[in-house]
Amino acid sequence: MRREAGVVLALGRRALSVQFRRAQLLMPTFVLPLMLLAVIASGTSAAQGLRGFPDVGSFLAFVVPGTLTQGALLAGLTSGIALAGDIEFGFFDRLLAAPVRRVSLVAGRQAGTVGLSVLQSAFFLLVATVFGAHFAGGPLGALGAIGLAALAAVGLGGIAAAIAIRTGSLSLLQSIFPFMFVLLFTAPAFFPRDLLSPALHAIAAYNPLTYVVEGIRALLLDDESLGDPLAGLAAAAGLALGAMALATFALRERLRTL
Repeated sequence: MRREAGVVLALGRRALSVQFRRAQLLMPTFVLPLMLLAVIASGTSAAQGLRGFPDVGSFLAFVVPGTLTQGALLAGLTSGIALAGDIEFGFFDRLLAAPVRRVSLVAGRQAGTVGLSVLQSAFFLLVATVFGAHFAGGPLGALGAIGLAALAAVGLGGIAAAIAIRTGSLSLLQSIFPFMFVLLFTAPAFFPRDLLSPALHAIAAYNPLTYVVEGIRALLLDDESLGDPLAGLAAAAGLALGAMALATFALRERLRTL
């Protein structure tokens, strides 16, 4: 057990260091969410005056949970892209020859995803605070939000890992980048669920990121009327467990064909 934990941590450190050495993987995960946050916070802040919009002190603080969720999505996706690269260039096949449990190889990659997500979320919260966002949940709410985003990143990273292991195609993982954002924009990431169009409102109820972003919002703003942190935790944990099982199954299928 101790050896397997060491393998997971070592692979997690490698995954994180590789992403920090590759600007093409790292920069979008930190820059794109902040760009979208700036556009939405400055261009749609009038929505705070709409009937039915929650009574919050800061529109910027209200939309920051969407930025954390977007960061989790990008952390998971870039993790899958990096894994596909390892497969294409043969590094992953060399790992398969090592005397370790195969699930440790999947978990190690997701350990790096957790590290990246934590760094992202802390950075986004710091930038938002500098620009005037006030989070009533305080440090405990921020820690809870960071943890919830990291758990969601594991689930999204597990889905990307399953696709990478199954196909071994770097170009395919890069091509699904835009489609992953469907998950973000069919959740109330930047607007209350009650103000979404009827079609989006119906879809949002089946999107696990809906409960994640609302849980993060409730934690940061210390207002349970904005979401249920326990529902967010359940959704993120279910997504993570399901995605890890899917990735492990994909790895077993890959081993049968080698």
